[in-house]
Amino acid sequence: MMGTNTNRRIIQQVQLDALVPFLFLCTYMVLVLVRPQEWMAELKDLPIIRLSLLLAFFSYIALQKNKYLAPQTICCMALTVIILLSGIRNGWAMGGVQSASDFIISSVLPIVIFSGLATTVKRSKVLMLIAILASLVMVNNGISQKNSPVGIGWSGSALSWLDRITYVGVFNDPNDLGMFFVMTLPFALYFLFQGNFITKCIFSAVAAYILYGVYLTNSRGALVSLVAMAGVFSYLNWGKAKTIITSALLSPGLIFVFMKFRSIDVDEESAAGRVDSWYEGVQLFLWRPVLGIGQGNYLEYNYITAHNSYVLTLAELGFFGYVLWMIFLLLTLYMVYPQRKINTLMLPVKPEKFATDREEELFNHNFTRVRAQKRLSDCLFYSMLGFASTIFFLSRTYAVVGYIFAGIAIAQYYQIAKFNAVALPRLNYIIWRIVGIAVLSIPMLFILIKLLL
Repeated sequence: MMGTNTNRRIIQQVQLDALVPFLFLCTYMVLVLVRPQEWMAELKDLPIIRLSLLLAFFSYIALQKNKYLAPQTICCMALTVIILLSGIRNGWAMGGVQSASDFIISSVLPIVIFSGLATTVKRSKVLMLIAILASLVMVNNGISQKNSPVGIGWSGSALSWLDRITYVGVFNDPNDLGMFFVMTLPFALYFLFQGNFITKCIFSAVAAYILYGVYLTNSRGALVSLVAMAGVFSYLNWGKAKTIITSALLSPGLIFVFMKFRSIDVDEESAAGRVDSWYEGVQLFLWRPVLGIGQGNYLEYNYITAHNSYVLTLAELGFFGYVLWMIFLLLTLYMVYPQRKINTLMLPVKPEKFATDREEELFNHNFTRVRAQKRLSDCLFYSMLGFASTIFFLSRTYAVVGYIFAGIAIAQYYQIAKFNAVALPRLNYIIWRIVGIAVLSIPMLFILIKLLL
């Protein structure tokens, strides 16, 4: 009976999911990530991305029957107000209006439509495949840059300094490419570990290709993030002891890989400059602790950017903006956290004996569906973990890619309730815990920076 009710609920839910907004959403994601419009000069300056976003948003509002407002959406809306007030506080009211408007386009609307339209595993897979396709295009362009005698790829983008690959638009920085590759790698592994033999072969090659792309970016932040993701995966699946032993055994190989990248030594000139910038960011926060110095104003007070999204948010948006942003980030990680004892999804326990063949068939169908969503949750957790760890070395508080991926992760959290009759935990308690973590992280940042100086 439970299986029958679940199937009826799935059919009803699919009927509520509008197709047209999702098609606009896919178009928007292709334009943001693959960016084919920037391969042609006549299309490069047209507002195609913004148009596709608005079409997706308004068609979602008009056609999607089942809507909800995620806490992260509320946080981003509140951040918009903080950005506006911060601009006014710093004597730049029109700048605050412009920054708030830009944040709505790059963050608020993507969170709304991705969290509201990625309503099934199938839809999430489509969006993941678009991200994978974008990664392959970017790596291919990077290889063409490396093979070009003048360092220019087929997309028209040129190698960065130290022969690091780049792409067009928002990915013209090799660090942005490295971050995107790290976030997309779990998607490739998701298809690798659940597919048939042919699928495994294809996505083994895809994962290797993406890893090669990370190498070509020569991004230290991306490399550290990969190591952090592997460490968390080992700890959650194998425990502390096995993780320590595995790390010790793999340390020679890791040292060799690190040596192939630019120096990560804190005394190296670039790294030292970043730590100095972190220190300046903390001083700016102490100077304007409530609302910060204003979104986009960091370079007005320091010769280089913060190179740390946590410090950047603290300095530019102050205490309240930082707490709201941390709620957005940490709550998204919590929603797809693999340890289901504190979350939303447990695989059903198979009984020793079934009363009828039909009962066994329904159980197997339900088990397959729940396992698919559990794997999807795990995949999205590691993708967001890659974002959270990479941005510790990059100033990407307002980067649209993070909000797109977060929207997919948030949607997965609500998929579980729609399709598996699982009562979602109340988030009030965890949100207050995240507020405590955010407040505690401020002095922890101070201490870390002091130790590195």
